[in-house]
Amino acid sequence: MLLSDTMISLIKYSQTAVSWRERRMRMSSFERISLAMKYIDSHLAEDISIERLADMFYLSPYYFHRTFSAIVGKAIAEYIRDRRLEHAAVLLSETDKPVIEIGLECGYDSAQAFSRAFKNCYGMPPTEYRKRGLYPMVTTVGELIVKFTNRLRGGVFVNPRIIRKEKLIIAGASGDGNRTGEVWEQFMKLYETVEMPNKLSDNGYEVRIYDNDKCTVHVGVAVSDANVDGRFSVTELPASHYASFDVYPARGYESENSAMDEWLANNDRGWSQKLLGGKPYVVEFYDERYTGNDDAESIVEIWVPVRKA
Repeated sequence: MLLSDTMISLIKYSQTAVSWRERRMRMSSFERISLAMKYIDSHLAEDISIERLADMFYLSPYYFHRTFSAIVGKAIAEYIRDRRLEHAAVLLSETDKPVIEIGLECGYDSAQAFSRAFKNCYGMPPTEYRKRGLYPMVTTVGELIVKFTNRLRGGVFVNPRIIRKEKLIIAGASGDGNRTGEVWEQFMKLYETVEMPNKLSDNGYEVRIYDNDKCTVHVGVAVSDANVDGRFSVTELPASHYASFDVYPARGYESENSAMDEWLANNDRGWSQKLLGGKPYVVEFYDERYTGNDDAESIVEIWVPVRKA
């Protein structure tokens, strides 16, 4: 039986769709985010949701948002807003289009919403911006991608997010920082056989506390209180702000990576390292993004406790 032209077209479309899906699933995080940035720039007038972007690359919205924020340095909504307003500023400078038309072209559904957002960004309403003959400093997507790529050094994104964590109680195992693998093995043997009803999740934590040349490591999971089986050790960390670095273990990451030290010494936001009992420490956080040290896409969060200098 001969296939109809319609059926042949459908088969070809299906094969193309599967091939495209496979290609996207094999893409690196950088490739996905680069494509997402290009897509955003070409669809500024449309309603662009995190869910739609994540679905394009076969990722969960949570994972996509975390990856985007890590690479770009800002949330997706903030990035979209900034790109829309930059494009609006260009249109105000280069065209005679009415302000309301520019607002609609840049994704705003009313003149009031557009004017308010523009003023918050540029310090004046769109009409005043045009009247003064100003022109924005334009950065292309290609230039942004190069900039973000250059931020990855030694497996570490060098401009961290500042996060706030309440008191953490980690139940697990403790030992010599030079024998961290053995400490994790000790914890996992207990974890697989001893109940821990008050655990908050299966996410892993590794706390490294430094005392001159000595390092003590505490590994485990977060619990709601210290009431755990006595075979588990318990470590408590006070509420704190942290500089959260996303790192790629497969690219040569180490806890003592110099990129973090450089950020602490040179950041322009007034953050300095916070100590625990007079000792420096870091927290390694392992969630579903960690898929092993050999996977090029595997990510670990490193939290460096900070305070305002």
